[in-house]
Amino acid sequence: MRYSDIYYLFFSPGEVTEVRAIGANGKNKAWEGFAGGGGVVYGYFDNAEAFGLAAESLERAKAPGIYFVLNPVNPELLARASNRLKAAGVKSPTTSDKDVMCLRWLYLDLDPVRPSGISTTDLELARVLKLRREIARWLVKKQGWPVDKMVPAMSGNGAHLLIRLPELANDPENVQRIKSALATIAHEFQGPYVDIDLSVYNPARICKLYGTTARKGDSTKTRPHRKSFIEKSFMEVKE
Repeated sequence: MRYSDIYYLFFSPGEVTEVRAIGANGKNKAWEGFAGGGGVVYGYFDNAEAFGLAAESLERAKAPGIYFVLNPVNPELLARASNRLKAAGVKSPTTSDKDVMCLRWLYLDLDPVRPSGISTTDLELARVLKLRREIARWLVKKQGWPVDKMVPAMSGNGAHLLIRLPELANDPENVQRIKSALATIAHEFQGPYVDIDLSVYNPARICKLYGTTARKGDSTKTRPHRKSFIEKSFMEVKE
């Protein structure tokens, strides 16, 4: 799947999202300015091809973490950095919750329990994928969620399950509904080996930009750096 296809999977033509890299370093032709401090590079995109080129350039620069804002944002933010990337300064604004136009996704982020700052082993990743399948089956069979509204993905070190919602207003009531749904799922499935992230309910949540590499720590034989990707099929949850 091309990076531009990722844009069209999550957004309608002309909608605006933010691309953000964390851990970028110094000067690079991929972005304007010097990435120091936290190494944040960002830009706003309403053009799928420009979105894709930004992702490619950040991947070539080996930025440790490359993300995008899941929900469409206020189109006025395009004026901060229009279809291009720049290094964030100390006071540079990135997307806040109030900038989000609507709530479109219920985002499940599953990661193996492990020491921070390192990549995942094959066994740890297998445990995450197994639990994600169990959650998806439960959502389909017990809660009535349609499987064709689910987007399964591999984040590099864990697994995602993105569930398409109706276009919900970005208001406190709907934010609380999403927060409560995550808490219910975690209560049902949280275990000793896999962490279900309860913090991902906020409207301006960033998500791994699929197709880019998760680079936590050094890439070793047992804990390699892996690419994130959207999975093609998820029909096994019906079985």
